[in-house]
Amino acid sequence: MLELRNNVWQLSWTSAEQTIALDNLGQHYSYQRWYHNVQQCYQHILQQDGDNVLLYQPDGLQFSIWLVALAIAGKHIVLSADGQPATLALAAHHCDWQAGQTFSGVADITAAPAKLQLQLSVQCRLSFFTSGSSGAPKLISKSLSQLLREVQTLQQQFAGQLQQATLVAGTVSMQHIYGLLFRLLWPLCDNRPFYAEQLSYLEQWQALLQHQQLVFIASPAHLARFDDIATLAAQADKISAIFSSGGALADAVPPRYQQALGLVPTEVFGSTETGGIGFRQRLHSDGRWQAFNGVRLACDERGALVLQSPHLPDSSPYQTEDKVQLLPDNGFMLQGRLDRIVKLEEKRLSLPELEQFCQHSELVSAAAALLLQQPKVQLALVVVLSAAGQAVLQTQGKLALNQLLKQHLLQRFERVLLPKRFRYLTALPYNAQGKLPRAQLEALFLP
Repeated sequence: MLELRNNVWQLSWTSAEQTIALDNLGQHYSYQRWYHNVQQCYQHILQQDGDNVLLYQPDGLQFSIWLVALAIAGKHIVLSADGQPATLALAAHHCDWQAGQTFSGVADITAAPAKLQLQLSVQCRLSFFTSGSSGAPKLISKSLSQLLREVQTLQQQFAGQLQQATLVAGTVSMQHIYGLLFRLLWPLCDNRPFYAEQLSYLEQWQALLQHQQLVFIASPAHLARFDDIATLAAQADKISAIFSSGGALADAVPPRYQQALGLVPTEVFGSTETGGIGFRQRLHSDGRWQAFNGVRLACDERGALVLQSPHLPDSSPYQTEDKVQLLPDNGFMLQGRLDRIVKLEEKRLSLPELEQFCQHSELVSAAAALLLQQPKVQLALVVVLSAAGQAVLQTQGKLALNQLLKQHLLQRFERVLLPKRFRYLTALPYNAQGKLPRAQLEALFLP
């Protein structure tokens, strides 16, 4: 369990035999063995020069060993977004050395750990690379205390609906803040086992459900991609909760999960900078979000969200670019990003509003709008078609489909605000953080 005692974060366990994690072979990794490996790693860290450490470990078990050992040592942990050489090189500029060694030795099973607790330094910081919508990497640093306070929020808000032995597994990387919080820190701090391997396929989820009660941590893109979710219906009673973050779920997704599993995903809204802000469960297009306990909301004169939160460095108000409507009982409605309002022919256009209205067409499953600057200023639209839209594309062609979508948009927008260029994809190009990098969208329209 997680406690703050005398300005020190303390993790404690009830038994040396308690399962910390399951590896990809289904083998249980006990606290005794994990503690032994953490201590090995900690001793290795003490022999290295420099406090800024690059951490990239795709194996969730090794990642947990390094992360906790570095946190005990009070280091600054820089998390590379992925393992690509260019990404690692970028992260390395901020670091003194890179974590690389693997710790998997088996502890003496006759000797229990000296203690069933670990103390994490309040001096520990973590830095994340986030690209947002621009595609340009940005380094965002947070204290470990901020992240652990957010874990306490998750425990208070959601732990009551979960059984203690529930396994936490997911499709999102622990190298990013959502995966780190939900796939590792929350189960570790609440004495729940986590699954070390990052999942990619519905079949992996199905295999785990044969033997485990499960909490599933996913991105909107993965949840939308699982068209055959009904194949899990017979095991629905073993799914305690499904979480989604990184963007809003398409309106069609929650009813599909409710119909197949009797369970609606819980969507979490926030960012690397702010931490978690709010959550919701919905069946239809009801846009209401509920702020987490302790998060206080306000608006500036533009209608932009201003918040105070225990997940921020201090009690100072934090200004966002999210336009919101505040509701009673600490609820709110998102109304798009203020930094995604553009001007065409001196008329203002909200790109999120255009995307949302486009998705009301029976021809469209998802849409992303952007304002191109080259070779001239033009509004462009990237569209994922529904089955009906695919049929129109195949039988009538792209020009006819473009006109049908323009006719749909004319119900809401003036002709001068209609897209001039269209691209049709099977899926929007979300990155590993669940964002749509602008550079990738722009590349679709290059000659």
